[in-house]
Amino acid sequence: MEYTLIKTDDHWFRQNINCQYACPVNTPAMNYIELIAEENFDASLNLNFMANLFPPILGRVCTHPCETACRRGAIDSPIAICTLKRSAADFALHPFPQKKVAVKKTGKRIAIIGSGPCGLAAAHDLAVKGHDVIIYEALPVAGGMLSVGIPPYRLPRSIIENTLQWIKGFGVEILINTPVNTPEKFEELLQTFDAVYIAAGAHKSSRMDIPGEDLEGVIHGVSFMKETNLGTIKNVPKSVVVIGGGFTAIDCARTSLRLDAGKASIVYRRTREEMPAGEMEVQMAEEEGIEMLCLTSPVRLIGKDGKVTHIECVRNEPGKPDESGRRRPEVIEGSNFTIPVDLVIPAIGQAPDIVFLSERLGVKVNKWGMPLIDETGMTSRKGVFAGGDCVTGPRNVIEVIADGRKAAGSIHTFLTGQEKGDYQFYYKHQSPSKRVSDYEVAPRQKQESLPLDKRGCLDAESELGFSMENTLKEANRCLLCHYNIFIDEKCILCGGCIDVCPYNCISMVSRENISLPDSLRNEENIPEEWDAAMIIDEEKCIRCGLCVKRCPTRAITMKRFAYSEG
Repeated sequence: MEYTLIKTDDHWFRQNINCQYACPVNTPAMNYIELIAEENFDASLNLNFMANLFPPILGRVCTHPCETACRRGAIDSPIAICTLKRSAADFALHPFPQKKVAVKKTGKRIAIIGSGPCGLAAAHDLAVKGHDVIIYEALPVAGGMLSVGIPPYRLPRSIIENTLQWIKGFGVEILINTPVNTPEKFEELLQTFDAVYIAAGAHKSSRMDIPGEDLEGVIHGVSFMKETNLGTIKNVPKSVVVIGGGFTAIDCARTSLRLDAGKASIVYRRTREEMPAGEMEVQMAEEEGIEMLCLTSPVRLIGKDGKVTHIECVRNEPGKPDESGRRRPEVIEGSNFTIPVDLVIPAIGQAPDIVFLSERLGVKVNKWGMPLIDETGMTSRKGVFAGGDCVTGPRNVIEVIADGRKAAGSIHTFLTGQEKGDYQFYYKHQSPSKRVSDYEVAPRQKQESLPLDKRGCLDAESELGFSMENTLKEANRCLLCHYNIFIDEKCILCGGCIDVCPYNCISMVSRENISLPDSLRNEENIPEEWDAAMIIDEEKCIRCGLCVKRCPTRAITMKRFAYSEG
């Protein structure tokens, strides 16, 4: 095998911490998990607040791209990073950071349209920088989709309310029941504020465009969850069919059972494994008795006297892969069948509904009516910024928080001329301090959940997080990828590190099997007297430190790497 030498710099190490690099807001998961293993929950929680702002919320509803990227997943199962975030909040003595931020007022005023996670994130960062922020919210409650899109058995309302009070503590004003829904109202904001941030979300349901969609007894998923969460819908009829496979579809089906449906079914056109919803949510839906009709598509809705009575479906089979790489569902001819139903809830997608934008006000939109923005988040009108779902369509909570934080930085620069600082990098000669025995073979811990017979209430949280014991077990599974092995010129190629390495991460490679890219040919990368070089497989390394202890010349060291954004 031939190896190519690369030059490792600060950014190489940053990208090599897979979990942090995968997080849209660069949450240092390995650092806060290390603090949890030391039972320092308050410090762990504070670290989360610095990065993602809403750890008690994200610990319950984040789609955790960090876990998909987690290197531990190549060994057995990724670290339960999301649930450990919740553990930090569950076991900390103080639910919010205690250190008060000293703010010097700038005299600048910013209006934010929408109080969802994107708008709240932007509001927090702008308030901390000294700006006066007012959020305009059309709904009778603040929180956007956190409050009206996610059911309380997944995200208790007290968690949202505590977060809102924390944000208000920075001086942010939230005006509920105050829609910005006409060009005239939007123009008034433009004339009153120094900058405007549009974070209006995506509250309009996508239609199926099949016959019968306008029958009585058909309510789209976004509307169903909104009306349920606002208390308008208090019960549902006996038989409910939900169409779709995402989080909203699962939420609609599980909510229906809690509103006294006798039977709830999900119709999804692809396989169960391809459902966009999280595996935990799908599993819990199945536990609760929800029928999964996968590889099934609706054809039409059938009604009597203007009210839906049946849904006609067709069976699918996986076809050739589409542009996303998933196999396209193809209809099996002659497989049509009908299901008797009292309520149909299509939950196949959602879109922004920004009726107040007008090109006469200088804000250009695309063919879907969504504002066009540049790399800073600014629209075509100077001083008007936009982000979150209203720009891209629906995404997950952590991604729109990232949008809000980025926009806040851009707005601050626009108003003050102060540029955002660059990354700061830190190295420290240090090995992991407390490694428990057999951490590399410990299984992933399972969340506690509410017993099935207790899940009938809409407000009873169904996922209960980790116990203290399982929190510590899970935290100690982390491979701590921010620790890195370095081998310097004192190496005598004795091979002792190879012998002691439990996972064969280290190997000795002949010099002739190492190629140099042109950019490195003039540098002294391998000492001339070496006939071989030592190679470390970062993907296999479990950061046990045995090689450091074994090296007779102390050529091998371990350094702890960290970085922060300016």
